Amino acid sequence: MELTVEKNWVSEVKSLPETLAQCFRCGACSGICPVKRIRKDFDPRVIVHATILGIKDKLFGTPILWHCSQCQSCVPVCPMEVKPAEVIKALRDYALKEGLASEETLFEAGRLARVNPKKCIVCLTCVRVCPFGAPSIKDEGYAVIDPAKCHACGICVQECPARAIELHPAAEFATYKWGV
Repeated sequence: MELTVEKNWVSEVKSLPETLAQCFRCGACSGICPVKRIRKDFDPRVIVHATILGIKDKLFGTPILWHCSQCQSCVPVCPMEVKPAEVIKALRDYALKEGLASEETLFEAGRLARVNPKKCIVCLTCVRVCPFGAPSIKDEGYAVIDPAKCHACGICVQECPARAIELHPAAEFATYKWGV
């Protein structure tokens, strides 16, 4: 796979920490990351480095950004105060804003609930129970989930009386071998 480098695009991501360029890839963030322990393909250090280099394909061509649990464990251990979790959050926001993250990618990563329109009875339960305001009712007569608002908490899934909403098991747990 040939990678495209666009160094100037980083300036478009306004909420990136100013300390981003100070990362020297020490690996402290990767060493403490609980998701990295479970998913070998997830590495906060690689994400930060790909951001600095402007390798958008690496960041947005896979669901890797969405595996971060945003636990913030990486923030206090970074000697350069790069704040990898904030970098990942900023990249996610950018991906949503620019349409670089498909709903399927988010669903597969366990970061977005999905409504089956054939099962939805338009009872408004999901709209009432969601603390983030993610569900709404479409004119076509079924609920939809706004990817920018969904936190994949699962409340709507549990409360839907028609069982029309599903949430993919979080990707970081899907491949974990539970001591078996």
